[in-house]
Amino acid sequence: MSTCVFEFFPVELMHGIFHYLSAHEIFYAFDQLSARIDRVLVGYDRYSITLTSMLKYQFDLMCRLIQPEQVISITIAENDDTPDQSKLFFSKFDIQQFINLRSFGIISSDQSIFLQLNLLCQFNNFQSLTLPNISQAYWCLFGSRVETTLPRLRKLITNQYPLTEPLNNLRYLTVTHYYCHNLKYLLCQMTKLRSLNITISLNISTDWSKRIPVMNHLRRLTFCIYYGRLTMSRMSQFLSKMPCLMHFELRIDDPMDIVGGKQWEMWFQHSNVDIEDAKDMVDGHQWKYLVSHLQTFDFHFYLSDRSDEKILDSFRSSFWLKQKQWFVAYDDHQSLPRLFTVPRFAPKNIIYSSEYRTPLYNVIVLDSSSYCENVQLNASSFSSIHVTSMSDCFQSLSAEKISSNLKLNLKKIG
Repeated sequence: MSTCVFEFFPVELMHGIFHYLSAHEIFYAFDQLSARIDRVLVGYDRYSITLTSMLKYQFDLMCRLIQPEQVISITIAENDDTPDQSKLFFSKFDIQQFINLRSFGIISSDQSIFLQLNLLCQFNNFQSLTLPNISQAYWCLFGSRVETTLPRLRKLITNQYPLTEPLNNLRYLTVTHYYCHNLKYLLCQMTKLRSLNITISLNISTDWSKRIPVMNHLRRLTFCIYYGRLTMSRMSQFLSKMPCLMHFELRIDDPMDIVGGKQWEMWFQHSNVDIEDAKDMVDGHQWKYLVSHLQTFDFHFYLSDRSDEKILDSFRSSFWLKQKQWFVAYDDHQSLPRLFTVPRFAPKNIIYSSEYRTPLYNVIVLDSSSYCENVQLNASSFSSIHVTSMSDCFQSLSAEKISSNLKLNLKKIG
């Protein structure tokens, strides 16, 4: 008779595995494996419920086995495959039964869910809320119910919405879309933030970086620019307001023109701001003076024009390679060229074709395959493949399997 090795795991290790799984996945995978594991499931008190696509059997099993007091997180993420799943769930359970709830997330516009938000305030441990994109009409209907939960929150994930009261308890904020002219008001309402993740649209003629308050408690910043131009002077001014910042991630999704500067001329022609060299934003020497005090610094920039390996030269100094060990890559294989740090923004999925080229790195010892999780081969582009090695992340994929699937002449070397 085969033995279930999982049964002999320490309880603490089982709990560590459960942390990465939703409640329905835990019950589906481990229920009735053994009497000991069943006792562990009954004693576990940190279940996270995610109401999204799942088999009806899994949904029914979860509802049968779960005890509301064991649940610390509920996320409602309905889609077309599971319509009205949240209504079915809350017809079986009253939200007031989840007395140990810490986190509640809504990725749905179901009005009945918003009606229950004010009930969350009665839970002593409740501290995290995720809200969907709330239209003005929805806010008029349900905004007051949302606002009742805000003052006690420590973590909030939301789209832009009007804040009317300071949130002194808030420590972690994610805003999925915001405008720079409102940034001062937003940050003034929550001066004790430790972590800020914000996607923003910039207006070059607005002194947004000058107006924001000093954020003495901020330790981690993720700053994504959806639209607009960022200058080095604005970046310097912005970071100077965060004296205790330790971790900084910058993403610029609006492609930068670092060659001709035409976009910059268009932005500045109706303003009184001096034109800055667009190349400063991709200059490692310039960044050195802004980020030398940080523990981590990652960036991802889209460029409007292709460059060459020289774009990496300023990131090859001892500051980048030895002192900080921050590694940078340039990749123009995609539709838009991009400059990015690795491993944070290294490509996880690679589609190999006859024209594929690996990204260029600021240090020669880096290997892009070390970070890749998925490789797709275009079979029509190859008649044979020579494999020099199977890296650790592909050990479970045999050369024979690749060959049989693609019907190629696969030769393994070494």
